[in-house]
Amino acid sequence: MENNFESTNVHLDWLKNIFNQIMRVQEFERLAREGCSDLMEYLQIPMEYHNVIIPETMYKNLRFMALELDILIINLSSILKDVKTKEDKSEEYSKRLKPILQNINKRSLFLKSKTINNKLVQIDITDFFYTTMNFLLKIKSELIKDISPLLYLGQDKKKEW
Repeated sequence: MENNFESTNVHLDWLKNIFNQIMRVQEFERLAREGCSDLMEYLQIPMEYHNVIIPETMYKNLRFMALELDILIINLSSILKDVKTKEDKSEEYSKRLKPILQNINKRSLFLKSKTINNKLVQIDITDFFYTTMNFLLKIKSELIKDISPLLYLGQDKKKEW
């Protein structure tokens, strides 16, 4: 009985960890899309710095989102194996994410800086940034769909962990 209880606690902690990772990905997504988490934060940024701080913040959070998705995929590897087909979807997700992770630190692919008299005055977001964002969001969406049985247990179903 005690082993079952301890095992249940480990599984619950693992599920909480997965939940927290998904929430972090969602927060990184929000910041990567908007550059700030809410209107008050946006209003606190001095207007003359909006064209620099917001794009830089968006890029940094896109990086965090890609890295967090990679960690999440690794943590879900045992769940992403199809029992019937023996297909390992974690490998598929990792292969799809690999090109992003290999290039995510190449800032010039995502941001274009404008300087006047050697002073940074504006940072523009490239089309590649938005393409990458959409690609990551698709991976996130498919990942959540694949783990939905874990996230949304039916009321009639009992899962033994």
